[in-house]
Amino acid sequence: MNKIIWLTVNGLSKGMHKIIEEPIKKCMLESHGANVHVGKNVQGNLEHVICGDNVSFGANNIFLSSNAKVIIGNDVIFGPNVIVITGDHRIDVVGKTMVDVKESEKLPENDQDVIFEGDNWIGANAIILKGVTIGKGAVIAGGAVVTRSVPSFTIWGGVPAKKLKNRFSEVQLKEHLDVINGVNK
Repeated sequence: MNKIIWLTVNGLSKGMHKIIEEPIKKCMLESHGANVHVGKNVQGNLEHVICGDNVSFGANNIFLSSNAKVIIGNDVIFGPNVIVITGDHRIDVVGKTMVDVKESEKLPENDQDVIFEGDNWIGANAIILKGVTIGKGAVIAGGAVVTRSVPSFTIWGGVPAKKLKNRFSEVQLKEHLDVINGVNK
């Protein structure tokens, strides 16, 4: 009996997400391409998120962006619980507590775009911080904290994230690029 109840509640939850939550969250994005999937409970300043085609946001992703953009290319997969933060607080204002410093007092370097160039996989629980560009074809391991830009076709992980390895050898990368770019068809 418990299994039937769970299956019924789970089915209803999935249906509500597909029919109500996902379309609303897509409308909240600044713009998006075709085949965009928004997982359950995606939160944040979605009006500052621009994404291309074939993008999948995992459950519980959070996009915190007050003055900068999150720009997502084509073919990007976000695992669950990924956090993208495009800014930070000023901590250098003499005579004010951090809570008293207003958005209007931020400096340009306090908020910077985060860019995913495309063909990226961002693992579960990764955190991507302001000013970072994730190069085309790069992979971010689960739990990584990315504080600086990541070159194309590399795999990064750890806290703070460091390069773990290249995705392909030079020969494999050339073949990969030829295939996805339609060379020799």
